[in-house]
Amino acid sequence: MFPTSPPEGSTTIPSDATFWMPKPEDIDEEGIACYLRDTWLIKDVPVRAARRLRQAERRIAEAVGNLAATAEDFDRLAHAVEDYDPDEPDDDYDLTDTERAALHDFMSDDDALDSLEIGVAGLVYALATVRIIPAASCRGHPGARAWSDAPVVLFATTEYRARALQPLVEATGCRFGIDTSRPELLAVRGRSILDTMQLADAVLGSRRTFVQPRALRGTRPRYVYEHDPLF
Repeated sequence: MFPTSPPEGSTTIPSDATFWMPKPEDIDEEGIACYLRDTWLIKDVPVRAARRLRQAERRIAEAVGNLAATAEDFDRLAHAVEDYDPDEPDDDYDLTDTERAALHDFMSDDDALDSLEIGVAGLVYALATVRIIPAASCRGHPGARAWSDAPVVLFATTEYRARALQPLVEATGCRFGIDTSRPELLAVRGRSILDTMQLADAVLGSRRTFVQPRALRGTRPRYVYEHDPLF
């Protein structure tokens, strides 16, 4: 099973969206300077690398989803793969023998998801292939103190690329939103990681639509947006 949350946000781009791309002075070793913690810069990702990560993510998600019976199970098992430290093998995340055997190969490959979380890692990489800059991501966690209860990626983008992303967001059941604490960023959220993984594949399959024709550069097209707050 995959944890599922009610849809929140809008299938169209929020009317108060700020289209912003960071300048060199806005970027440091932690990524985009938007008061985020435990983040790092991911940009200009090669398509081959993004496809390879998506393949790994698909296998990991299937294995974890097949083992999990509850949202808490999924979170525990996902952490076992994402956070496993071979130098601390005694931290077994309460795995049963069956779970450990099913996840063993994934736990031993600490580079499979590039230290990102299951279900959003592929979307982060896919967005970075089309010059959208991810700022933060979360696969969603149970509990009242979780940063997000559903998979979400925050990112900086131009208006043209946001417009190219919009039909893919709508087609995959995802939603746009804005974190009011970071209004310069857009967010895209799924009901479950099935949505965000599907969106990652859609982006990788539609990369040409994110390339703005020279004739349109410097122009600002008119769009009509609706907005339902995400956060």
